[in-house]
Amino acid sequence: MAESKNRNQRIDALLASIKERLDVAQHQEDLVQAIKLVKSFDGPLKFSHTKPYICAVLAVIAGVIIGGYQYLSYNHLSSQVVILLVLLGIGAIAALVYVWRKNSSISKLADRLFQMDLLFDNGLSQIEVDPVEQAGELASRFNEFDRGNYSQEIHGLYQGHYQGKEHAFDYYFYHFHYVDKRVTVTTDSKGRVRTRTTYDHYDRYGIYLPFTFIRHVALIGKSVSGLSGSTYKPASNKFNRLYRVVADSEMNAARFLKPSVVIACEEIAAVFSELNFEFNPQAELCMSFRDDDVITLPRNNDFNSPDGFIREVRQHNALPKLQKALEHIHTLMIYSDSNFRKNS
Repeated sequence: MAESKNRNQRIDALLASIKERLDVAQHQEDLVQAIKLVKSFDGPLKFSHTKPYICAVLAVIAGVIIGGYQYLSYNHLSSQVVILLVLLGIGAIAALVYVWRKNSSISKLADRLFQMDLLFDNGLSQIEVDPVEQAGELASRFNEFDRGNYSQEIHGLYQGHYQGKEHAFDYYFYHFHYVDKRVTVTTDSKGRVRTRTTYDHYDRYGIYLPFTFIRHVALIGKSVSGLSGSTYKPASNKFNRLYRVVADSEMNAARFLKPSVVIACEEIAAVFSELNFEFNPQAELCMSFRDDDVITLPRNNDFNSPDGFIREVRQHNALPKLQKALEHIHTLMIYSDSNFRKNS
């Protein structure tokens, strides 16, 4: 038992060292050095949970014996025994939860390391912001963030740069979390009124950036509040099934939605779900969607296979959906540039 405790303490110390490395990591090689700490560790990176398992088993056995004895003897369970059984059950569950959390901490640390590698590989830098303040600031610029009657937060913000053949631009990728509050009032058969409050959590993601070629146009695949203006429908029935167009004028929308733009927007809708494009009055674009896998990839290795994990981190891990989104924005710039440059 003492040996297991000592091993668990050494694993905790190792994980703390890895976290410290990740907190200050600036390059991919810093991540590799963190994995090498695991490689030099003697034995598998796995906690020994003999004591918690024994406690959980003993709690269950004690509950069965105590509860079974009283029920067989008196054909019922006293309130004191019921309370004791509940406490034993809570103790067993607590021990198992402790085991699960300790084991999952290793996997979560590997996830964090690999996510940092994806950011390095794709030129993304995480920006620390106040979640509520940033959501409010974006809501003042884009109607997309006018969601959630209870709360709105930015759970992640990243800055990147895209270099295309004709245009280059800086952009921000975000994770937006919002909550809707619902209150349901019901009356039972005895006339008693009951109130139930439900909180529905939602997540959307997107990219926003300067877009100087057009303003006051929105292509809406996922309904959003606050938009007003003229509606416009191009000739494509497929496009009209995918998007609702709102603009300051039909002429402005028509000039933007030339056939090549319509086709490009139809094609990108096959890649992203609940897709919106909002070109605001400040000459900015917000491309938003529901997809949660744009800046993530499944990893194939972990700390239990450090050599494979190092190889996976050292290779270039591109983010294909992010690249498709950026290429589409670049395409819109090219078509908008040719459409509007003479009048800008």
